[in-house]
Amino acid sequence: MRRGLSMPVAVVAVVAMVSVGCGSSAVTPSSATSAGGSAAAPWWLAMNSSSKTSGALTSSAVVDGFRVHPDPGDDGVIHAFEGENVVVNAADVASRPPAPQSYLIVNWGDGPNERVGCGPCRLEHGYGAGRYTLVATADDLQPATTVPSNTNRSISLVVEVSPQREIVAPIQPFEFVPRDIGVGETALLRIPFFLPPGVTVTSVSLYCSPFNAVIIGFAPFSPPIVELPFTGIVPGTCTFAASGDASGTPFKQKTTLTIH
Repeated sequence: MRRGLSMPVAVVAVVAMVSVGCGSSAVTPSSATSAGGSAAAPWWLAMNSSSKTSGALTSSAVVDGFRVHPDPGDDGVIHAFEGENVVVNAADVASRPPAPQSYLIVNWGDGPNERVGCGPCRLEHGYGAGRYTLVATADDLQPATTVPSNTNRSISLVVEVSPQREIVAPIQPFEFVPRDIGVGETALLRIPFFLPPGVTVTSVSLYCSPFNAVIIGFAPFSPPIVELPFTGIVPGTCTFAASGDASGTPFKQKTTLTIH
């Protein structure tokens, strides 16, 4: 498996206005409103208010050292739809050489355990509609002490999966143009400067696998459309996703760029 990386939309906003930045953010629904709301800035800039930019890329949610995607909601539950994979990554807690290899073990709650070395230290899983308990364990960790010993670290999360529903895509445009490029070529991520009336965004992310698949360039500040350039560096994919509420109807949108 290739290691991926998830970046909050704050990164996209900072790049579009100033330069390429990376970090994690907590997005609050009140900060991402439509053009008809009270927000003083566009949705993709308002979300930057609680983020920190740095030189290191981090995942969008970390639970006791484990990186998970999608992010748990305010209720601590991971909310997903059928056809959307849940990802667990334990690379941050795995033992480092020369210590013996650690392992990531995940019980997804709907079948047998899965186990992978670290190494990749990453597993993903698709669910049917329902409610599940996910238990992830980093096994054979080596504490930084002079006395050799093994230890484990585990997390438990509830995953609630909703059936696929009629596609609601209120944010337009919301696309990479083109969607397939070669290494060295450039695609544009096209998104609106303001959200349409009645739309509130609660979560936005950019997930690239491998993490260095693209370089994000500068975007012109020209409403009503923002066009953010992505230049392919190595073969892989980048998925830009947003979820929220459109006049009382939950929605999720995503667009994927493939680099050959």
